[in-house]
Amino acid sequence: MRTNTEAAQLLLLLTWMSPAFPTGAFVYSHGLEWAVESDAVTNSAELKGWIADLLTRGSGWNDAVLFARCWQDDAGALNELALALATSRERHLETTQIGRAFRIAAGIFSPPALDDEEIAYPIAAGTACATMGIDKDHALLAWLQGFAATLTSVAVRLVPIGQTAGLEVLRDLAPAIARTAERASIATLDDLGAITLGADIAAMKHETQHSRVFRT
Repeated sequence: MRTNTEAAQLLLLLTWMSPAFPTGAFVYSHGLEWAVESDAVTNSAELKGWIADLLTRGSGWNDAVLFARCWQDDAGALNELALALATSRERHLETTQIGRAFRIAAGIFSPPALDDEEIAYPIAAGTACATMGIDKDHALLAWLQGFAATLTSVAVRLVPIGQTAGLEVLRDLAPAIARTAERASIATLDDLGAITLGADIAAMKHETQHSRVFRT
């Protein structure tokens, strides 16, 4: 059976944003491991608040804006900005390692739009989606859902909150994901900005955490 262009693009998006896509994102906690260790996140309600803040006013928001701009702006300039916005050594490590892994794996489907040695994950994924003609709004929703799902998976293992509670967190985050995607779709670089200092500090503290399961 032959697939039409729209179906092929949707299938490609689902493949790229799947937890099974080999980016190694599952080994990074984005500082959440330290938040759990320090009792800042101890249950599903606190986890939902933590992720919602990142989505609406933190690193998740900034990455969503940068991801969305890949349909309009120069990828090289966006990548430089994305790397500059990494608030700690571990955030830089996370975005560049996942970005590199994504670019290598996505290269099976299309050549990379940017050949920088270090590429931030939102730029690697955004440029790939834009190059393949994937609808920006659909891609944003999938990107943000993946961000939330990855952090929820971290908490399921660390808090632990259990699989059912994790699904409930993702269900409750759906409105925030949809609103953030809608805002990011029309945002400009002037809309970049984050005020989640607690999450940024958690990422810095994680670097010297005594016992660690995750790389960040």
